[in-house]
Amino acid sequence: MSAVEQHIGKTFGPVEMVFHELVSPDIHVDICMVPPSEGRDYYTLVTMGMGAHRMNVPAELAKYKLERAELAIALPPDWKLDQESLKDERWYWPIGLLKVLARLPIAEDTWLGFGHTMDKQSPFAEGTELCAAILAGPQGAVWEGGEVCVLPGGEEVNFYQVIPLYRDEMEYKLDHDADALLDKMADVSFVVDPTRRDVLAKDTLCN
Repeated sequence: MSAVEQHIGKTFGPVEMVFHELVSPDIHVDICMVPPSEGRDYYTLVTMGMGAHRMNVPAELAKYKLERAELAIALPPDWKLDQESLKDERWYWPIGLLKVLARLPIAEDTWLGFGHTMDKQSPFAEGTELCAAILAGPQGAVWEGGEVCVLPGGEEVNFYQVIPLYRDEMEYKLDHDADALLDKMADVSFVVDPTRRDVLAKDTLCN
């Protein structure tokens, strides 16, 4: 945990606060919060604890050391993260999404890595039609190499960026592949915008 926390600070910036998990059904998943700073006008939330579980990665991928992972999501500077506001799902859902994804490999005896998607099957909260997510490489890292944390024993923890999706975007990824979708999203900020443009909708804004 200490190695991961140091890596988060080095990669994303100093951790100002940690949302500690009070009840943990399996692994203990805290959320580190890195505040906006000069040149990085957004919050970064990063899981700390998901990597304690070795995921069930296919044997043919063993050489890539993908068994451990942590997840990050970026939020705009006006996102409300105080205790009272987080009682409202409109502000809490990114944290909830990180926690659901962190436990998915345990619940489903599977693994998560670059390009994997998750479908909630309904909007994350009132005021957005975003309902799915894709994992990409970490965004906004302050140094090269931030995508991997090498633990003292030599094992590696891989960091991924969680990018929320609309349903048609997720379906496009399933029909094609992650790179095809991410190419279409090249002009979309990795910072969460609950009403951002759907990249598959021609010059229209989603309600």
